[in-house]
Amino acid sequence: MITLKTSAQSAKMREAGLVVAEMLEACRAATHPGVTTAELDRIAADVLRRHGAKSSFLGYHGYPATICTSVNDEIVHGIPSPKRKLREGDIVGIDAGAIVDGWHADAAITVPVGRVSGAVADLMRVTEEALRAGIAKAVIGNRIGDIGSATTSDTGSAGRCTRTRRSPTTGQSAGNRTRRSVRACASRSSRW
Repeated sequence: MITLKTSAQSAKMREAGLVVAEMLEACRAATHPGVTTAELDRIAADVLRRHGAKSSFLGYHGYPATICTSVNDEIVHGIPSPKRKLREGDIVGIDAGAIVDGWHADAAITVPVGRVSGAVADLMRVTEEALRAGIAKAVIGNRIGDIGSATTSDTGSAGRCTRTRRSPTTGQSAGNRTRRSVRACASRSSRW
C-alpha cells in the first residue's frame, strides 16, 4: 500500500534525502586506495552531525555503524571496519540513511577505488543504465512492476543478469519506515 504524503512530509523527506546525498558525496570524495571503511563511516557520521540528523542504520536491530559498506562481491549491508582497507581496483557499495524529524531517506552508490578493470567498469556502466531506465519509468500512471521490468530487461538482454531473487534485507527506502523488500539482480560472476 502506498501512503500519500502531505507537502510538509514530502519536504522533510527531501531534507533527509539531501543529507543522504551529502553523506554519499563526502564518502565518494574520500574513497581511495588505503582508506578504511571505518573512515568512510566516520565521514558520513560527521555529515549527519552537521545537519542535526540521525543515522537510519545505527542501532537498527543492533547495527553498529552509520553507513553500510560492501566491498567487491559482498552482497549488501556490510559493516564498516578499521581493518578493511580499500585497495586499487576494488569497488565499494556505500549505503547511507538519514532521519530528519522522524522522516527517513536512504540511498546507495557504488564507487570505484582508483582504476578498475574493464569488466568492473562495464558492470558499473550497465547497472547505471538500468538505474536510469527504471527512473524513466517512474512516472504517473506506471506501476512499480514497470520500473522493475525496465531495470531487469536492460541488464538481462545485455547478458549481465541471470536471475532475480527476493531478499527481505535489500532495498532503499524513504518515508517513516525503513527496509521494504525489492528485487535484486544477481551477477553472473562474482569475480571482478
